[in-house]
This record gives sequence, structure tokens and C-alpha cells, in this order.
Amino acid sequence: MTKPDNLLGFGIAESSVRFRTRGETVLALVERVLDRIRKSRTDTDIIGVLAEISASLGFRSGFVIEYATDLKSALHILDSNPQREGWLQDYVATGLRTNRSELAALLAEGGVQTFDGSRFDAESRLLSFARRVDIVELVLVPVSFDGSVIGLGGFSGNPPLTDGQKTALQLVVYSLFAQARSFRAGVSRAATEPLTPREKEVIRLSADGLTSQEIALQLGMSPRTVNQHVDNVADKLGTRNRVHTVAEVIRHGLLN
Repeated sequence: MTKPDNLLGFGIAESSVRFRTRGETVLALVERVLDRIRKSRTDTDIIGVLAEISASLGFRSGFVIEYATDLKSALHILDSNPQREGWLQDYVATGLRTNRSELAALLAEGGVQTFDGSRFDAESRLLSFARRVDIVELVLVPVSFDGSVIGLGGFSGNPPLTDGQKTALQLVVYSLFAQARSFRAGVSRAATEPLTPREKEVIRLSADGLTSQEIALQLGMSPRTVNQHVDNVADKLGTRNRVHTVAEVIRHGLLN
């Protein structure tokens, strides 16, 4: 597999993931998992990948959540732990979640965030709930596009992770999320013509999480021109929105 200068446009240099995990380099792990993600065609396939990456990095299980606007509800949840089914709905319905702004602030920090039992009161209902669904020890990876948080990846457990493993985890979560969303966004057609160098730059920076305004400042163009480049790529791929466009560009390897 050809390795791009920055893996799939997420600004992750190859040298930053050359660490070993359970007998293989993290780069090899990423390539193996991304190949499986690209071949995934169903939610069940994605759940299998979640189980694989969890086992490879020492987690007990993993999940991805796509949120509705303003984090009011979950649009879609995929979880490698079948015993956790319905846990988020229970969390909301039982009144354990009382403040969406706290979740929004937490996710806005980005990166890879690690939590343990110290965030709970010893006898709280929330701690009891977290134990039941195995999220006392938890690693979260927020997912954002165009400046907005749209979901997260979560992993049960708190194994020691190198910086390279954290970088790999972010890349895998974004790719899992994009692939899972593509199932519900409709089947796109492969590009009939290659992307221009400028279109690649815009999509690459969009995948890095930059807004149109930020991309415009970096590339010396107007936000309107940035959006036009995205629209041009969407026309080539037959995609429906910016997130779907970025996901399909990554899925088809068009940044190489």
C-alpha cells in the first residue's frame, strides 16, 4: 500500500507512528486496520474493526457515537460490547446526564482524552452506572469536521499509550466514523476525474478539522473559494455534504 506523506490527510507524519505495539509497529497496525475499514460495507464490519483495534491496543471494547445537532441525542451508535446495548439512552432517560454544556466543553478539547474513577464520587449513581457499562476507565477521541464536534470514539480501559499510539487511535477513529457515516449517506460513485492539487489541499485541511475561514487564511483565498473547491469535489464524487465528501475522498485514496 502506498503511504502518503501525511496519512490520509490528517496531518499525521509517518515518523510519528513508528512505535511498536504487541509485536508490530503502529504504522503497520494503522495500515492493517485502515485496509479493513476501507473494505467494510456494514455496521457489523465496523464493529469488528472496533473489536480489533481495542484488542490491539489493550482496551476491553470500543464504540463510536454520531451525535445530533447540539449533542441533544445520538443518531447512531456502534459498539463492540453487546452487553452495553442501550446504555446511552439509559444514561439520558434516568437523569444521569444533566448538562450538555459539560459534554460539549469536554469534546471541544479534542485530542485523546483519558479518564479514570477519580472523576466520580465514591457512592454516586453515576459511578454505579459507569461500572455496569464498563466506562469507569475510559479513553475518548472527539470527532469534528468544519469546526463542529459531530461524534466521538470511546474505548473501555486505560492502557498506557505512546504518543504514536494516540495519534494512530485518532486516525483510526476518524476513518471508522467516516466509513460508518458513508453507509447512511448513500453510495457515492468513484471520481471520474482526478482531484486538482488545490482541491486536494482544501480537502486535506478539511480532514485536519479546519474551518473554511481557517483554510482560506492558510491558502490565501476567500472562504467562498474554499467552499467552491469542496463543492467541486462533491460534484465529482456524488456526495451530499462536506463530511461525506471528506470521507469519500479518504475512502477512495484520492489524496495520494
